[in-house]
Amino acid sequence: MTYALNKIIQIGLYAILGLSLVFFAIFYINGVSETNTGMTDLVMYWAYILLIITVILLLAFPIKYFIDNPKQGVKSLIAFAGFAVLYGISYAFASGSTDATVYEIRGITSGISRMIGAGMIMTYIIGGLALLGLVYFGISKAFK
Repeated sequence: MTYALNKIIQIGLYAILGLSLVFFAIFYINGVSETNTGMTDLVMYWAYILLIITVILLLAFPIKYFIDNPKQGVKSLIAFAGFAVLYGISYAFASGSTDATVYEIRGITSGISRMIGAGMIMTYIIGGLALLGLVYFGISKAFK
């Protein structure tokens, strides 16, 4: 990145930070009341704008990196595909049971319950692989 572009980005980030501080300071000074919904709306719209900017940057930088470094990008895509396959396996093992009353209270459907279960199973698998890796590399290092 050139120095000028770096400086422009830095100034833009400071401007966004300053605007956020002003909006939230006014919001918290005025407080939340029935007559002060305009400020609440402004803060919510600002949060949406920041979310949109974040999502755009979240998508733009990996694309730029992939264009600049195609070999490393392919490795990243393989890792992403591995996580997708692992999630698919976890989803296949997850149940969609909604027997608990808390599911009914929260309006959790069978599909949402299955997605939550898949995320938990995937977390268990990744944690187990991490522990196995620690044990394996610890033992192999001791024998070297």
